[in-house]
Amino acid sequence: MASPQAVEVSNKTSGEPIYTWSVKEFQDLYTRMGTGAFMMSERFASPQPVTIDPETGAKDPIHWWRLVLYPHGYANQPDYLAVFLTAFRSEYEKKNQVKSRTVQRFWFELFRVDNPDVKSKKLTHLAIRSFKKSDFVFESRDDIHTLGTRKFVPFTEIFADGKNHNNVTLIIRVHIINEDPFIKDSLNEGTKPNEIRVKPFLTSFEKYFMDERYCDVEFEFDCGSRIKSNRLALACRSEYFDSLFKGEWSVPGTTPIHVTGMKFRVFKAILYYLYTDKLEEDLSLDALQNLYFDSETRHLDELKEMVLIRIGEMADIHTWDQILRFSLKINEDKLKKIVMVFLQYNWDEVKQTKQMKRMLKEGNLDWISVIENLVTTKILGD
Repeated sequence: MASPQAVEVSNKTSGEPIYTWSVKEFQDLYTRMGTGAFMMSERFASPQPVTIDPETGAKDPIHWWRLVLYPHGYANQPDYLAVFLTAFRSEYEKKNQVKSRTVQRFWFELFRVDNPDVKSKKLTHLAIRSFKKSDFVFESRDDIHTLGTRKFVPFTEIFADGKNHNNVTLIIRVHIINEDPFIKDSLNEGTKPNEIRVKPFLTSFEKYFMDERYCDVEFEFDCGSRIKSNRLALACRSEYFDSLFKGEWSVPGTTPIHVTGMKFRVFKAILYYLYTDKLEEDLSLDALQNLYFDSETRHLDELKEMVLIRIGEMADIHTWDQILRFSLKINEDKLKKIVMVFLQYNWDEVKQTKQMKRMLKEGNLDWISVIENLVTTKILGD
């Protein structure tokens, strides 16, 4: 394992949370460490420490993590930088016999800082890798579980000039979203650890989605599309549907229920979520924005969070302005921050786009000033 002097760790946890690891003089690690050798970051916690002992008031984080880095590649992937997220079983989890830890989504970001010791240092966004809902299961006696990627980014992109002797700093960021929300909520509500509330009923409904053998209700839309579902599956997963099936939709029949004010694609995505606890793939940005508002109306908070994450991942040279306007419309600072970070690292390209010129014509000079300030802001304090 590399010497501690080679690495400087910045421990930042926030509501997302985000942990940032700055690996200085990476070229030395690449040269001196063999394939298969790894190093770990310091431990970081999420969420913020919470009181778990009502008698002593002792505080301990629910979750402990480390990042694991293979500076010269994983054993069988010598041409790629490998990065993993390792879960360490906390005292809270041991005390309450918690044998697994679920995160809704996590992702890694990688940045390269060229010439980090001079004022003209250049920051390049190299890669982002996202992982969907993941379970960290504590089965071994070491009480750890690791997930990540053996092929995060090729070393040819880290050493873009083909030279590995230039001074390079790597910045690795991990975002962990919506960790065990029901544990977190119960603690916030003052619930004792052994009284953590149970997640709403969800069994393996996914294989029954749109299976007409079990459907007893049909919905139709202005566009002429129809979709069938099961009353029990919807009612036990959603107070909104439960209320409607007790009220205006209470009488089962052969006539389809006409749905107004919602697009078929969005309604189907809601049903899919209720059956699977997942967000459908291949939803357009417009569909996701509509889904956000419709999930908010129906109090589907987890779905709404999934939608925001997906929208943030879609930020690129073609969509940044639409996502920025959407974030302002719903007053969502996290989404706005994602767009601003994208603009920081792609400013030279963004400033030439039609979207930016359109903003100038619209008179959004305040926003241009903010963006320019962000572009010149250093990611690391001097």
